[in-house]
Amino acid sequence: MHEDIKALLSAYLDHELTQGEDQRVRIHLETCEACRREYEELRRLAELAGSLRFVDPPEDRMNELQRAVSVRAPRRAGWTLLIAGAIVWMAYAVYQFVIDREMATWEKLVTSAVVLGIVLLFVSVARERWLEWRNDRYRRVTR
Repeated sequence: MHEDIKALLSAYLDHELTQGEDQRVRIHLETCEACRREYEELRRLAELAGSLRFVDPPEDRMNELQRAVSVRAPRRAGWTLLIAGAIVWMAYAVYQFVIDREMATWEKLVTSAVVLGIVLLFVSVARERWLEWRNDRYRRVTR
């Protein structure tokens, strides 16, 4: 019984229990000193965590971090590899589609659907981004 209640103490503290569970924990805490002590420790810990204040770094430091090579380089490398890999894969699929005479009709249909789907998604996202960029009144706003 104690283990069941102890598993619910954090949710009880955060008011995340159903009405029945809440009542069950409350009644148990009235009669069990060990669980009540554990609940009070959790409550004090939650109060301490809630009272912590974090200092925001200065704006120029945040901008410097965003421009840092260590942040931008892996992101750019990841996007470059992803796009290059997709282009090579699609080019190979089209090559196989055109050259391979033994390719089954269903394979050609699936290949066509995938390539066409990727192209359509790319075009729709690029178009949407272009339209948003032209009308984005916040694009010159910095953090």
